[in-house]
Amino acid sequence: MSDAEQTDNEDFSDIKAAKNRKNKKAGGWQVLGLDHPIYKAIQKQGYNQPTPIQRKAIPPILDGKDTVAMSRTGSGKTAAFVIPMLQKLKQRDMKGARGLLLSPTRELAMQTFKVVKELGRFTGLRCACLVGGDNMEDQFESLHQNPDIILATPGRLLHIAVEMNLKLNCVEYVVFDEADRLFEMGLAEQLHDILKRLPDCRQTLLFSATLPKMLIEFANAGLSEPVLVRLDVETKISDKLAMQFFATRGNDKLSALLPLARRAERQKEQTIVFCATIRHVEYYVAMFKETGITASYLHSQMEPSTRRQNIQRFREKDTMLLVVTDVAARGVDIPLLDCVINVHFPAKPKLFVHRVGRVARAGKSGKAISLVSSDEYAYLVDLLLFLNIPLRVAKEREEYKESVATLGRFPEILVHMEDDFIKSTHERALEISDLRNKSENAMKKYITTKPPPSAESVRRAKAELAKVEFPIHPYFQEYCGTEEETTFLNGIKNWRPQATIFELNVGSKNQGAQIMKQKRKHHQRIIEKTKDNMNKVNEKGGEDGEGEENGGKGGENGVNHDEDAVKDGEDTNVKGHEGKQGKKAKLEDVDEETIKKTFNEVLSTRKFDIDSVKKPKKRKLDEEKQKEKEQNYLNYRPADQFTERQLAVNDNFDKAAKEISIDINADDDKGLYKMQHKKTWDRKHKKFITDPSASVKRIRTEEGTWVPASYKSGRYEQWTKKQKVGATDDTEDEPRPKKFKGKMPKTPKVRSERKTGPQIAKERRRKEKVQNFQNERRQKRLTRQVNKTKFSKVRK
Repeated sequence: MSDAEQTDNEDFSDIKAAKNRKNKKAGGWQVLGLDHPIYKAIQKQGYNQPTPIQRKAIPPILDGKDTVAMSRTGSGKTAAFVIPMLQKLKQRDMKGARGLLLSPTRELAMQTFKVVKELGRFTGLRCACLVGGDNMEDQFESLHQNPDIILATPGRLLHIAVEMNLKLNCVEYVVFDEADRLFEMGLAEQLHDILKRLPDCRQTLLFSATLPKMLIEFANAGLSEPVLVRLDVETKISDKLAMQFFATRGNDKLSALLPLARRAERQKEQTIVFCATIRHVEYYVAMFKETGITASYLHSQMEPSTRRQNIQRFREKDTMLLVVTDVAARGVDIPLLDCVINVHFPAKPKLFVHRVGRVARAGKSGKAISLVSSDEYAYLVDLLLFLNIPLRVAKEREEYKESVATLGRFPEILVHMEDDFIKSTHERALEISDLRNKSENAMKKYITTKPPPSAESVRRAKAELAKVEFPIHPYFQEYCGTEEETTFLNGIKNWRPQATIFELNVGSKNQGAQIMKQKRKHHQRIIEKTKDNMNKVNEKGGEDGEGEENGGKGGENGVNHDEDAVKDGEDTNVKGHEGKQGKKAKLEDVDEETIKKTFNEVLSTRKFDIDSVKKPKKRKLDEEKQKEKEQNYLNYRPADQFTERQLAVNDNFDKAAKEISIDINADDDKGLYKMQHKKTWDRKHKKFITDPSASVKRIRTEEGTWVPASYKSGRYEQWTKKQKVGATDDTEDEPRPKKFKGKMPKTPKVRSERKTGPQIAKERRRKEKVQNFQNERRQKRLTRQVNKTKFSKVRK
């Protein structure tokens, strides 16, 4: 296509988009100028209004700009890049794949494939989904049909590309969905090889719920004048999500889970239950079955067919509970979830955001219930620092409020009732007892591999949460007793004997007893003084404010902050949004210069801050001092320390240390032999083994990347011989013939329709010759008929 024709087509597209725009106010799909087939499919799906991320991201994408979009889970990011892709590709084209969508997991890729099929149902575009676990021969066949859009996981796409020697020269539109997970799952090698196969004149989009600094570096290196669309940065989770935390003992989590599961099934609430390991999933599902609760389950060791069946049962509401692990739940998209239960609290705040992001979507409300044991308090503090939200400790017999994140105790009466049932079940069913033992052993291994919390959170949890006596959570108001009963039970629970082991069952003349009495008398004054100081600190915290309603920084309803953290200048906003330490750590102000250098344009929405209006004007002297302080004072820790620490993707010390280490090679045969046969300690098998990376055979692709040799297994050549079809062309993506049974029919070569001057003259002479011959034959035939008629008349 010439440059003039291409310019005419672009002008026609602009004119058509302008005609498609309706004269309506901002907010609807009509103002985006979409084609009628796409607009019709959107209306069929019931999408009346675009979400904020769609309203901000679609216009720059339609203009052909590289875009990095950041928005929380459930905000409509999938449609934000699918709709512009359909608008740009428009209709079926046989020249090859023009759109490429990469997802971190097979489930997410299949769900995106479903969205593309629904929104592109009237366009005629053909799609192919390449994910692991499916038959590769079927995927070979789908690629031979020249799809317009390829949706794939990086591993399977690279495998097929190496196997088929596949070229992606026609790709115009590339999307990295859940880009942060693509990088943190160790898929950098596959992405590197895939990017080398793509043309330079492509449009690249990055969509993610979080935006670590590593993705900014990738955008700076791989994108051309990108636009950053950043929405809901301060919230990270939906404002309609009710988060409630229940303090329980580690051994009582199953006893606490059963009443919550019964309530969810009774109220017809679709609930996902997150567990730590596969053994816990099997154990909890078996216990649900004994209780009469029907539940579906997912884990990483399931067959794909069984997995699809369980997901379908849950989507059709045949079961109200879905018990999953974090690995198995990635990519599972249930549109209208009501509740998420975290049986085992996540070790990373970003994992918590991915878990609870499945509820409270599209403006609907939802709730997230977390069971927190004493050894998980530090992870809870990490989460509060990351989300920058207050934590409120429940009061006695207070009213339940969904809008406030509350920490309270799970009712003991429910725990005791379930303990008796669980104990009888274990005695009756040996299989369930065996599953319990396996889950306990798996939990020991899980604890050793779980990343530790930050030192600051551990210190705060020990100082502020470990010694607090939590009242019963308002979520279970019907189990809150009277004030006298509660006081009596707390007194029994907190009672500690004053006598030591040396003073038990001994007479008054015992030497050990006399020494302990003298020691207690000597230290009693110091103990009383310490108690008075602690009471004063608590009273002072209560005067600063109570709870979120007064905007305070301590007291009995929140997590207090000690003076050391304030002096260090750290972001200690665990409790409250106001006060001396309650200023929000805004991510926009941290790397503003870096973001301006990286992105050509930044689109975001900012909420109105009423404090900026009510804030009184400072005096001139105070303004000068504040300005001088801002210019000269440098904080030794970045303001977004807690956020970036949790968003880090490649922070493995062993890997980083290997990258900067220097190995000096031996210079004799004996030393080289030792280096070649050097053994390393395998923590899994508890023995010394040779370097496992050396035994893995690798091959070099045409792009220069080393990939496992298993990627080139010869399955594609076998398939082509079996199906009797030609292999893909190595040089260009052209229309490939359809598959026929038997031999390929030989079709004549198509002549060119454009003819030269001599060819036209020759064709005219040939036509004249044929016409003259036909006229001559016609005259002879007429003459013969006339003579025959005369002869017949003469005979008569």
